[in-house]
Amino acid sequence: MSETCAAPIRLWRLGPWSRNPLMRGCDRLRSTMVLIGVAFVLLMIPLAAAVGTETYSRLDQQTQAELATQHSAPATLVEDSRTGTAGEPLPASPQYQAHARVQWSANGQTHTGDVPTAAGAKAGQTVTVWLDPNGDLVSAPETGSQNAATAVSVACGIWVTAAGGYCFLFLVVHWVASRRQQAQLTREWNELDRPPGWHVS
Repeated sequence: MSETCAAPIRLWRLGPWSRNPLMRGCDRLRSTMVLIGVAFVLLMIPLAAAVGTETYSRLDQQTQAELATQHSAPATLVEDSRTGTAGEPLPASPQYQAHARVQWSANGQTHTGDVPTAAGAKAGQTVTVWLDPNGDLVSAPETGSQNAATAVSVACGIWVTAAGGYCFLFLVVHWVASRRQQAQLTREWNELDRPPGWHVS
C-alpha cells in the first residue's frame, strides 16, 4: 500500500470512534478536540465574513451620512508646512507628515485653521479641506476602499482570534491530558513492581 493511501487510513484509525483497545481516554479526547477544532475554524469563516460585511455596510452608511452634511472646499496655505503636532488629527498616511495654517471662505466669512499637508508644501498653494455646514474643519469622510480595508481587518481579526483561542484551549487540554497519562503510566508500572526502563512522554 502506498504512503498516499496509508496516510488517510492511519488518520481514520486515530479518530475517537476507533475501537483500538490501546487508545486511552485522553487519546480519544485529543482526537475529538482536533475534529471539533477543524469544524469550529471552518464555521468561523462565514461568521467572520458576515461581521465584516455588516461592518462595511455600517461604515458606508456613516460615510454617506457625512457626505450629505459635509463638503470639500479649496483653501490656501498661509505658511510653509512644518512638522510637529497639528491642531487637527493627522491622517494615518505617510503622505501627510506635516501641517500648516490655511485660509478658506465659507458662508461669506473667512476662516483659518491648521490642517495636515504634504511635507514641503509652500505658502500660497491650494489644498482641499472638508467643512461642516457651519464652515468649520472636519476630517475627510472615509473612502469606499478605506471602509473595505477596515471591514476586512475586522473579519480577519475575528477569525484569527477565534482560531488562536481554540488552539490555546487545545494546548491546555493536551498538556493536562499528557500529565494525567504520564501519571497513569507511572501508577501502572508501580503496580507491576517494575520501574520503567525508559521515559514515556
